[in-house]
Amino acid sequence: MKEVLSHIQAASSILEKIPQKVEAQLRSWRLLERSRWVRKMTDMAIVGIEVEPLPACLGDSQRAILVSNYPSVSQTLRTVLKVSCRLPGEKLRLKAIARKEVAVGANVLLRALGVDQLIFPALKDQSGKYVLEPDTLKKVLAHLDGQGNVLWLSITGNTRGNGLLERDLRTGAALFSLKKKIPIVPMGLVTKEKEGKPEIVRVRFGEPINPPEVGKLSEFERGDFLLDISRLIMCRIAALLPPGQRGDFEDVEDKLREVRDRLDGIYPSCPEGKNRV
Repeated sequence: MKEVLSHIQAASSILEKIPQKVEAQLRSWRLLERSRWVRKMTDMAIVGIEVEPLPACLGDSQRAILVSNYPSVSQTLRTVLKVSCRLPGEKLRLKAIARKEVAVGANVLLRALGVDQLIFPALKDQSGKYVLEPDTLKKVLAHLDGQGNVLWLSITGNTRGNGLLERDLRTGAALFSLKKKIPIVPMGLVTKEKEGKPEIVRVRFGEPINPPEVGKLSEFERGDFLLDISRLIMCRIAALLPPGQRGDFEDVEDKLREVRDRLDGIYPSCPEGKNRV
């Protein structure tokens, strides 16, 4: 009996190691990073999404922070992957900040492509907000230091209302932009209703928002400034979307005027104030 149990335990141990070995092999391939041809094929394989011409600010050697609305988790991931494959240059330049579950739950093909390696995982804290662990934050900042590197993140953390929810505004993009002096490129994900769910059909790009020089700010002023810049980003994204898909920013022109008036009144040197236009 002991011998039988020993054989069963040995067999069980071997079976447990097989998935681990397969998983390790899949993760080691990271095909998107290794081959420009693979990226081209991946781009072609993701159908049904029209990507408008990439702006000059996403050129080969230029760093940028892409910020978009957030229609759904899976649809947004497909779209970000497609845009990533289209960025010029020999290396894979884009990485994304996304929920940890996106990387953990990636299918076999996505893991072989190396999608999990392209995601900086965000964890949900006790208040329900998504945060980056200190080690992950260091990796994000290091990525932003690389020549030509691009970071993607959404302007909200919730997928309701096509991802444009004013109360769910995220300031991470503004913070990274100011800290690293990198322009923000608004990206609008236009959707079409299919079987009751939004399906992304087009990607549009807006003019870059350059990080302003505002001097030293108190902690209170800094928090307000990040919110103002984040509202500006959301306005710019909303302007790229058709009416009916702008969530809380249907009256985008009025909101844009308000945020520019505020920036111009409080931070006169900010190039994104009302005097800019």
